[in-house]
Amino acid sequence: MSKMAEVEILRDWGRETALRKKWMQMWERLGARILKFPKWLQVIILQDVNVAIENRIATMEMICQAKQSRSKVTAQVKSKVEENRR
Repeated sequence: MSKMAEVEILRDWGRETALRKKWMQMWERLGARILKFPKWLQVIILQDVNVAIENRIATMEMICQAKQSRSKVTAQVKSKVEENRR
């Protein structure tokens, strides 16, 4: 493994660690508030949060897939234009 690859892995690790830390801090704050409610409300809140996060992730995945598809189509069109110019 080259030094460049090692540096890249460490850079991503630091970014992931920072995101995980933010995620845990957010859940600690929310959890403290959620735990103040009766158990039946806690269940409702957690179900709502789960559905909201699942929907957001699905939406973002669709957006990313659409962008990737668009990029592939753009590259194909560019190659066709270059072929036609020859």
